[in-house]
Amino acid sequence: MDIDKIINAYRSKVNAEDANPQKVAQAKDDTLKKIENAAALSALLGNIRTAYDMISDAVTGRYKGIAKSTLALLAGGLAYLAMPLDLVPDFIPVAGWMDDAAVLAWIFKRCGDEFQKYQGFKSSQPPN
Repeated sequence: MDIDKIINAYRSKVNAEDANPQKVAQAKDDTLKKIENAAALSALLGNIRTAYDMISDAVTGRYKGIAKSTLALLAGGLAYLAMPLDLVPDFIPVAGWMDDAAVLAWIFKRCGDEFQKYQGFKSSQPPN
């Protein structure tokens, strides 16, 4: 898999407005509302929040050193979750959420080390 091709494909579809922190925060809120009743995704809720926060902090420059491939993987996973029509459409009971959960679980496992580094970064920051 050529990660540079994937990143460039996403980059061509994402503009500066998409990286706007307010837009990222709104997408986070919308996604969290969407999954409130999805039992298959509830176990991943903490990691979903962390992924949105990590992307937001990386885009705004507060969190540095994250690999572009990790950002692309997280953004792609969250975009997959947000899309109602994907491999198994979300309107199909249970199965529609199971594919989203499987994709996200795989991504979060791959990004586990980065999640730990980010949580260390967040705990070292003064409270807002």
